[in-house]
Amino acid sequence: MTHLALMSRCSPADPLAMGGRRGVRACAIAAVAVIGIGSIAAGAQASGRSSTRHPSHNITAKPSYNEACARYRSNSTGCITKALAAIDRARAMEHVRPMILPDNFATLSYAEQTFVVTNLERVDRGLAPFRGITARLNRTATQAAVAQVDPAPAYSAIGQFVLLDYQSNWTSNFGPLAGDYGWMYDDGYGSYNVDCPTRSASGCWGHRDIILTTYDKPDLISGVGSNKRGGLLSIAQLFVAGEGQHPKLTYSWRQALRHGADGHS
Repeated sequence: MTHLALMSRCSPADPLAMGGRRGVRACAIAAVAVIGIGSIAAGAQASGRSSTRHPSHNITAKPSYNEACARYRSNSTGCITKALAAIDRARAMEHVRPMILPDNFATLSYAEQTFVVTNLERVDRGLAPFRGITARLNRTATQAAVAQVDPAPAYSAIGQFVLLDYQSNWTSNFGPLAGDYGWMYDDGYGSYNVDCPTRSASGCWGHRDIILTTYDKPDLISGVGSNKRGGLLSIAQLFVAGEGQHPKLTYSWRQALRHGADGHS
């Protein structure tokens, strides 16, 4: 199977400007054809810093969830059980507690599931959660998922909410839990992260860094889009920090908590 993987990085110092593929300064893009079976991943990084250390090596998913999750069965009991077990095994190596999904996880949209899972990766390491996902950022992310690229907002505000910083990830995998595993635990040298051609390359664990970035900005919102293609699910996620009156949320972290996410009742 042939996969195309892209990664781009941006470092804006000012609020996002109109125009351009990223809506900010020009970014260098590297592309390479990857031969093999696995996921495709791409990331776009703005300012910010990751709060945790990288794993010393890629962690093989055990149990393997590929067969259980393939052919768009990511909401099946078998897929969720195996993917979650693999994530929890990898988390235990970092002394992070098991991931607790909301009780309605299987009924959520792919966008909502991805938002919940990446937020759980953050809060279980002591980082602030993103408040929720918004319609406009979701549309931007969906367009990127269709195009199989990392999303970039070509606008500087959503209503009265000013976008001050953003980062983004993209993957093509068996579903949100599988995508999270690739971003968080299989993103180093020897993975499908093309920005990690050597063990010392700065792009190694770049997708993980994006998820676990700390922000100085007061308000965090997100957008997620997906697209089914070739038996895999293309997923793109935007992580945005800004200020001002935040736009209406199509799904919120509070909703996830009300359904037991992270052990809340």
